[in-house]
Amino acid sequence: MRLIIDLLAFLVPYGNLAYTFMFLILLACGFGLPMPEDIILVTGGILASHGVTNFWLTLGVCMAGVLIGDGVIYMAGRTVGQRIKHTRVFKAIVKQERDEKIKFWFSRYGDKVIFFARFMPGLRMALFLSSGVYHVPAWKFFILDGLAALISVPLWVWLGFLFGSNLETLEHKIHQLKIGIFGIMGAAVVVVLVVWFFKKKISTKLL
Repeated sequence: MRLIIDLLAFLVPYGNLAYTFMFLILLACGFGLPMPEDIILVTGGILASHGVTNFWLTLGVCMAGVLIGDGVIYMAGRTVGQRIKHTRVFKAIVKQERDEKIKFWFSRYGDKVIFFARFMPGLRMALFLSSGVYHVPAWKFFILDGLAALISVPLWVWLGFLFGSNLETLEHKIHQLKIGIFGIMGAAVVVVLVVWFFKKKISTKLL
């Protein structure tokens, strides 16, 4: 919550320029800035709740910042390919152990990993970069990432807008939402594993 308060103190004096700063910060998050995206999204909602910005314009700017940032990272991986894995930047961001884990997730869950990456802040950039490296079709990447963003971005902005006048309640709601997201993700992973197990069992019987 301290980070949100500091961000508000920085953005409020700029008025309409807050849109530009939010966009640039979200873009930087896509490049690995160590700041959770939800902090900026919630802050955008708070600004709108106090009339500093317009809610719908804030939502549009945030959505653009998120998707463009993701797209640039994906295209960097797709353009440079496997060579990017030998660069110092990649090795600094994606440790070998994490890279092996991402390979495993892609092999087991396929492109569905891209959708869930939106809800995994610590792994999001590495997964999007790897999506490009593994040449996931661009249309599939943007559809899956876009669908996930259509869920997460409006949710965080709306939360900030709804409880922007009571930061104590907002902090509690943010905590509840994060627990809910992890719970849903855990349930989704279990469902995917169960479906994968039964598919494998059926295909084994057919053989």
